[in-house]
Amino acid sequence: MSHWLQKENSRRFYRIDMPMKVFILPKYPIQDKEIYATGADYFPSSLQKKIIHQKEKTLNWSAKVQENTVIIGAIFKEFFEVIEFLSESLELVTKGHNPKNDGARWWALSLHKKGFQKIIPLKKQAPKTYQYFKIIEEKYLTLLNSFVKSINSSTPTRFEADTLSPHEFKIDRAIEQISRAKSKKIPLIEALKNLSKYLDIHIHLYRQITQDHYLKNSPQEWKMSLVNISSGGIKIVLEKNFLIQDKVNIYLYFAEKNKVLHFEGSAIRSRIINKDHKEQTSFNFEFPSGYNQNFLQTEIELYEIKECMELNLQGE
Repeated sequence: MSHWLQKENSRRFYRIDMPMKVFILPKYPIQDKEIYATGADYFPSSLQKKIIHQKEKTLNWSAKVQENTVIIGAIFKEFFEVIEFLSESLELVTKGHNPKNDGARWWALSLHKKGFQKIIPLKKQAPKTYQYFKIIEEKYLTLLNSFVKSINSSTPTRFEADTLSPHEFKIDRAIEQISRAKSKKIPLIEALKNLSKYLDIHIHLYRQITQDHYLKNSPQEWKMSLVNISSGGIKIVLEKNFLIQDKVNIYLYFAEKNKVLHFEGSAIRSRIINKDHKEQTSFNFEFPSGYNQNFLQTEIELYEIKECMELNLQGE
């Protein structure tokens, strides 16, 4: 049974690729440390590679900027140091450690709420460039303030997830407008664009962590995924990682019937999908109820019938 996903369809349960809303969390969250955490690994090697790749792209473009080179270099250095510090703090939280209990770290996070100090000389020397950096700063501070707000309200038995908004920031609109207007790539704009994307990776990560704390009871908002599924288990691409044999709770939502199925499972196989910087993990359902298994099998068969009916058998 542990290798059912590697045996094509010569197995007890037939599997197919099927779009579905899925929510997966560790069965045993962290609630015996300083702060409540789900226990999932939100910083897998695939994400770390993605972060490094985006940082390198940003640095390559920033090195091509020919105006105010010393100041620009110092600014990007500060941006990376501050964002990486917040990322480290966020990773500590996912492992049950509360940054408030580390006086030096909490003081540094509070200091960072003042914004980026290295951009101040640009205010007179290059006011337009200064404004671009200010709206990237605004994007970063939105993330930082949301994180601090969550930590201030969380306890060892509850993580008070703050919903980060807005989803679109001024810097994103500004760069899009400039890119449309200019036919040739401008190093400073490309550097800013890539820096914004670097920050986006961390914003997306933060949203994923916080959403795992409050979306369980809102299946309508779960992300639609193309999963490989049978009555015996599921294979799915995720942006978080589970160790082999990790016990999990798997929830499947069927919108047409407004039905949520719950399965207990265990991770049996994991691999990195390099092109997407994500994790593909296989899970077995462990001792599923007959009702849930039959319901799922019926939905799989109905989906297959629907797909067959939509096939164009007449050709072009």
